[in-house]
Amino acid sequence: MNSTAQKVFTILLVDDNGGDVEMFLRTVEEELPREEDEQVDLVIAARAEGALAILDERRVDLVITDVRLPGMSGIELLRRIQARDRRIPVIIISWVNTVDTAVEAMRCGAFDYVTKPFEKLDLTARIHRAMRISEILFRYEPPQQSESVQFKELVGVSPAFRNVTALIAAAARVQSTTLIIGETGTGKELIARAIHDLSAERSGPFQVVDCTTFSEGTVESELFGHVRGAFTGAVGDKLGLIEGGTGGTLFLDEIGDLPLPLQAKLLRVLEEGEMRAVGSVQMKKVSARFIAATNQELTEKVKRNEFRKDLFFRLNVMAIKVPPLRERTEDIPLLARHFIDRYSKEFSKYVKDLHPSAATELVAYPWPGNVRELRNVMERAVMLAKGDRISPHDVIGLLQFNDHARRNAADDYLTLPYAKAKEKVVEEFSRRYIKNKLDLHQGNVTHAAQEAGLPRPYFHEIMRRYLKDER
Repeated sequence: MNSTAQKVFTILLVDDNGGDVEMFLRTVEEELPREEDEQVDLVIAARAEGALAILDERRVDLVITDVRLPGMSGIELLRRIQARDRRIPVIIISWVNTVDTAVEAMRCGAFDYVTKPFEKLDLTARIHRAMRISEILFRYEPPQQSESVQFKELVGVSPAFRNVTALIAAAARVQSTTLIIGETGTGKELIARAIHDLSAERSGPFQVVDCTTFSEGTVESELFGHVRGAFTGAVGDKLGLIEGGTGGTLFLDEIGDLPLPLQAKLLRVLEEGEMRAVGSVQMKKVSARFIAATNQELTEKVKRNEFRKDLFFRLNVMAIKVPPLRERTEDIPLLARHFIDRYSKEFSKYVKDLHPSAATELVAYPWPGNVRELRNVMERAVMLAKGDRISPHDVIGLLQFNDHARRNAADDYLTLPYAKAKEKVVEEFSRRYIKNKLDLHQGNVTHAAQEAGLPRPYFHEIMRRYLKDER
């Protein structure tokens, strides 16, 4: 999208049909949802060769082209555009609804395939979806090299992500305890490592303590160490994880699961900078940066007397709240490409890009498992990919059968009051059901409504209510 005071979204229409499609698009243009400062500019070319000349001269955000053109075909134009810049979504239009043509168009990289005669609401929804994906692909460039080195595996450009990176830099400048709060899979350990890498302690160890992995009988010994003879089986001295982090950073993952008796001992370490091994009478000095992380509401645990209030306040000196992936959708295509690059190298496969329609599917998915789930999906997609980029089919197949994600989503609903949980389940079912019917019938609302057994006006109302963010 052009970066002027008023944002201009340029649509290039390639059609020699005497202006019929242009007139229709002009009426569609009036109904397109847009931001206040957004203007849509419709540019017309009668031939593919003229369209390529326009692409040489100016920035175009979306191309809509007929299949049948004088001279070069719409499919060949699609290939040329994809060779120039794969970020430009291309919608193919045709009077003939043949499976072979549609398959060929999608195989060559078409964002969408639409048959005439058009239905205004349907075409408006498709163009709006292409506009939003184009905006994401063009506006949000990959991080600069310096930023990539600085934050390594942390990738994103959304306002929410930039707020987190600013807090990382602020936390690294001061030696105080930091509490990272976020859902499972949001990358809390990566954030802790980034703080460590930017801090004065970066030359020291980065010690990870997962508070969920110890049995109740061994956790004290694991954290604080023990001396020989402290208990049956203690045949020698053992260095604890906390002492092992001296001179560096100690990352206490899932601190909310630490047993209450040990919370008091940890508090002493934080406040006095000293600890005592199990069975020892000697206090040892501990000098380390402490970072804790949790996916729980510690304030609620404090109210239930399951977490010490004084420890909570001591940990919560600098708090970083990590947004779930569903709240930073601008970052999803960037993260997907980041993982494609990583796994294509790891698996020695020539997979170099993500189909725009695949990006649409990824952005629309709620990602209950957050970045970790996206990473796993892209790993499998690269592993199974047959072409040089990830197709919508590759992505949809993985998302549909992601049982782990569905279980996590169900668990999210179970934490809500009954009425709210029911509302969210109905919303998610309706959105996926309607989207599936539209996909099966290439966006033909009449046919989708008929298969669903719903009157067309009611089907339209459900589309308006549950697909409003995708239209």
